[in-house]
Amino acid sequence: MARTLAVLLGYLCVCVSTLSWAAPPPVAAFGQTPAMEFVALSPSGNLLAWLENSGAQPLIHIFDLEKGANRKRITAPPKATVRDLSWFDDETLFIGASMAYRPEVGGPTYEWYRTISMNIDSSESRILLHTSGDLQNVTASTLLSMRTSKPKTVIMSSWNWSALNYRQSTGSRLAGGRKDEGWTYDVYEVNAISGEPRLLDRGTPFTSDWVVDADGRPIARSEWRADQSTFTLLHHRDNSWREIFRSESGEAPVVLGMASDGLGVLMRAGLNRPYSAIWRVPFDGSAPQMVIGDEHSDIGGLIRDPYSQAIVAAWSTGSDPQIFWLDDKARTRAASLKKSFGGKDADLLGRSADATRALVSVRSHATPAIYYLIDYKKRTADIVGEEYPSLVNVPLGEVRELTYKARDGYEVPAFVTLPSGAGDKSLPMVVLPHGGPESRDERSFDWLAQFLASRGYAVLQPQFRGSTGYGEAHRKAGYRQWGRLMQDDVTDGVKALIEQGIANPKRVCIVGASYGGYAALAGAAFTPELYACAVSINGISNLPAMLSYEEVHSGKESDSVSYWKDHIGPKTSPEVISKSPSRAAANVRAPVLLLHGVNDSVVPVTQSRDMATALNSLAKPHTLIELPGEDHWLSRSDSRIRVLTELEAFLATHLQGS
Repeated sequence: MARTLAVLLGYLCVCVSTLSWAAPPPVAAFGQTPAMEFVALSPSGNLLAWLENSGAQPLIHIFDLEKGANRKRITAPPKATVRDLSWFDDETLFIGASMAYRPEVGGPTYEWYRTISMNIDSSESRILLHTSGDLQNVTASTLLSMRTSKPKTVIMSSWNWSALNYRQSTGSRLAGGRKDEGWTYDVYEVNAISGEPRLLDRGTPFTSDWVVDADGRPIARSEWRADQSTFTLLHHRDNSWREIFRSESGEAPVVLGMASDGLGVLMRAGLNRPYSAIWRVPFDGSAPQMVIGDEHSDIGGLIRDPYSQAIVAAWSTGSDPQIFWLDDKARTRAASLKKSFGGKDADLLGRSADATRALVSVRSHATPAIYYLIDYKKRTADIVGEEYPSLVNVPLGEVRELTYKARDGYEVPAFVTLPSGAGDKSLPMVVLPHGGPESRDERSFDWLAQFLASRGYAVLQPQFRGSTGYGEAHRKAGYRQWGRLMQDDVTDGVKALIEQGIANPKRVCIVGASYGGYAALAGAAFTPELYACAVSINGISNLPAMLSYEEVHSGKESDSVSYWKDHIGPKTSPEVISKSPSRAAANVRAPVLLLHGVNDSVVPVTQSRDMATALNSLAKPHTLIELPGEDHWLSRSDSRIRVLTELEAFLATHLQGS
């Protein structure tokens, strides 16, 4: 295919390299954050925007496709991390960004999320919604609708605090258990240029989602009472809110927006099925109707047309995700794209309003994304750039899907990445439990797993009970199983690969981030005979302290605290205390490497410090490395490179010589 755009973009000339590495690619090839990400096509189809991370500081590029030249390069917002780019119109780019903020010295760190509206000609920018008053102190908001019938207007929802509302509610809802009664979840009309908001409707302390119609009017909202495990949907009609659905199953369905016919709300929920499905809840209050469901996996969400908002398809989760097409034209176009790119996944990232141009990401389990611009009139597909240019044409690890039996006979799905050309017998192995724990790995390019495979390690990624995407029973089986059933599934996965001859039993290390970091430390503490080493990245070591931190960080009456109490257990429970790795440091035999971002707002750095203190008091071999300015997600290239450099040396010392 033509690579004309790669030449035009200038800085991307390195992307066309066809060199093959005699030795493994350097650490920076994996550790550098994607050289090109958040690529977005404007409504006219004439402008591309993306974030470039290959230089000393991130740059936002605006490229004019008609002129074949960069229109503008803009330095990303200072002290912020860009999380997303999207076009409002051909003059206005929305930048999703976050920044770490600590209101009090020694207090918890918060991640503040903002949507910034930028004029691409003047580079003048404004923060949407959070412009004045108490809204400046809210950590995040949700962009509900980018395109309504009203020009230059978007619809957003946000928490808001009102002293008047607090006084009015005293003595009523306070008895219902929500002590932060001054907070309500409201919906706003926001000027996309100035950022100024206008309140459309006020929710309650229990409002969780809003739904607006094509004109931007609030038409439905959901309420979640965590203390009562009650979810309700309400419809706005005749100047009042009326309940149209109620569930007391203990789980909050996910509201997905208006149904295509405009006569109901779509939501994702189980509703007594083993796998979650998409349901239509009619505004007339009649029973929900299943729109899309699968007998073998959860439905993850919907794919909508970016302009009409019509539902095009839904996608499933699990080991082998599928797309359920509802639009024949979209199905045909997707099949044609996949065929054109040799069967690789070709994901449509965006299209022009007239559907003559499209932006596509092409990737596989062993190849990072390559971005293509498709011009249907010219019948061309030009490369825009690569996500990881230094890995182009580099042989990467083979990803296999498998299942293994846990000790109780339960079949656990997993992925195994094998080093290129190394076979599959008696390999040193890294087990890499994912974070969450209500999350999952996917059979797609994973920079950390592929880095480990490039260094000669087999990589096991178990989808232990508690993971999402494999049905409600699989997910719920993780509740109150920290250090127990979830950990047993990880342990049994290691033993299964040893029995199959893939893993060398004397050369196994457990590595993980976030919950995966907890699993790594739990592996070292509770199955010390199994591992030659353990690495925790931004991991949890002390469960009661983590629960206490969440109370301070989010508020004792918050949904977050309620969720973690349910998922982990009460912080005073002897079972919770006993499954804290820092409390079981005496059991640890293997060397431990702790890496932690100082600005982590999810898991505080004190969790790794506590583990280091416990290990140090017992003279256990360990290293603690703190990453200045880094967040929970290793968003900075220098931090990722440092982590991979330390990881490479640590594994070489404790696995390669065994």
